[in-house]
Order: sequence, then C-alpha cells, then structure tokens
Amino acid sequence: MRRLPLALWLVAAALAASCDPVHEQQIDALGGETPGVPRGPLHRPGQPCIVCHDGAIGDPPAFSIAGTVFAYGNDATPLPDATVTITSVDGSVQTFTANAAGNFYASANDYTPKYPLHVSLTSGGSTIKMVSHVGGNGSCAFCHSDPTGPSSPGHVYFNVPNGVAP
Repeated sequence: MRRLPLALWLVAAALAASCDPVHEQQIDALGGETPGVPRGPLHRPGQPCIVCHDGAIGDPPAFSIAGTVFAYGNDATPLPDATVTITSVDGSVQTFTANAAGNFYASANDYTPKYPLHVSLTSGGSTIKMVSHVGGNGSCAFCHSDPTGPSSPGHVYFNVPNGVAP
C-alpha cells in the first residue's frame, strides 16, 4: 500500500522537473507556424531547429544538427539541393542536402558530431567554407539568426551566382 503513493509522488516529481520555463519561452518566441505549411521537414526555415528538436519529453524527435541554407543574404529565398558538408574534429565527414525549404537536419540517433565542426556549402559546382568553426550547438540559427547585427552574421546563405536561384 505504501509503494503506490511513493510511485505517484515520483511520477509527479519527474513531470514537474520536465517543466522548464526558459525552454518554454524560447519556443513561444518562435511564434506560430506559417499558415499552409504543416509541421515537418519544410516548416520553420531559418529558425533554431534544436529549440524544439532537443529530445525533451513530448517534443519532436531530437536533431543533432539542423539548419537552413538561403540563396541570398538579404532575403529568405531557400537554396534547395545545396550540399552541406560537416567535418568533425575527428576527421569524419557527413553531407546533407537541403530540401525545398532549404532545410537540412540529422536525427540524434543517426549522427553524433564531435565538436568543433567545420562547415562548407556547395551549390552549382561552387563551394564556400565557413570561416569559423561550430563550437557546440548544432542549430545553425543559434548563431546565424536574422537580422544581421553585432550578435549575428545573419542567416546562412550562398549568394547564388548570376542572381538566379535554382
């Protein structure tokens, strides 16, 4: 008889511990979904994916790396089919292809990068390398958020040659 109340107390304590007001504020700050775009691989381009895809109880699947590639630095035109190459500190290389929204991601179950990471983008036969490294957060928009300013270089973009996005 005494074990049941203890078990209920432990479950209640675990549920209470999973409530994180800071995390909830980060999710609320993202705003609502774009009308007409269902949740899934094409939603929320340019947002910090791992805020929601962190593997917490009740969240969507955990991502280890995720981001969006845009065609230009000054607008939100996606760059589908761009190749994102990630090189871990241990020398392992993983490539991802941006989808129609410019999004790319890896499940935490499928890929566990070893930080720091070096990143390059390839599109139309041209490759550009990120000058700095990724230190420990696999959500590109953690650093690459809009607008460009003292705390962000702006979103990830390629500057498509001849001004023509695919």
